[in-house]
Amino acid sequence: PADRDERWCSPKTQKFSLDSTANMGKNISKEQMSEYKEAIRGKFDEKEIKHMYKLFHKAAPSGKMGKKEFKKYIEDLAIFKKVDAQESYDQLFRGYDRDRDGTITFKEYLQYHLGIVFSTDELFDIVFAMYDADGNGYITRDELVEVVSNSTRWMGDCDVESKDVQDLIQAEVDKIVGFCDTNKDGTISKEEMIAAAEKHPEILEKLKNLA
Repeated sequence: PADRDERWCSPKTQKFSLDSTANMGKNISKEQMSEYKEAIRGKFDEKEIKHMYKLFHKAAPSGKMGKKEFKKYIEDLAIFKKVDAQESYDQLFRGYDRDRDGTITFKEYLQYHLGIVFSTDELFDIVFAMYDADGNGYITRDELVEVVSNSTRWMGDCDVESKDVQDLIQAEVDKIVGFCDTNKDGTISKEEMIAAAEKHPEILEKLKNLA
């Protein structure tokens, strides 16, 4: 899309602006660039990869982004209206940290944006990881409520402590569970979400936007 450069590098394709340095990213070797292009299947060109490389390494000069660096990265984007000083943005971190080793590599960073911007196959793993807080392969009602509540609070448009907002969140969670939890055990497995997404692809976009 024509406005793609305004949408990447944010947690959920929110628009933002950061200082740019034209020469940043020039130290990417040909071998690295080839690896990165393969990872994102040609969806981003070299200029775009270098731009993302700059943003990533500004936040993580060592080449690996831990939770502390990730917190600063998110807060530097300044897209959330209401955040607690102790907030760690765990659900967003999980979306990036594909191997759950506690750090985000540049390759994982690229793959996150590949899935979020282009709704590629990576989107499923990203979305599922954001909701599956304990990493056991199942999403519970409580995990859904926590993720949606956090996102709603960060956006700052609603008071998540109010009964009306809590009722709306619960109603949204009820819809998701009712739609995906086909065996009615109170949890959503990867298989159940895959089946739901195959029938109705928009479910992943909905979950992405709620996270």
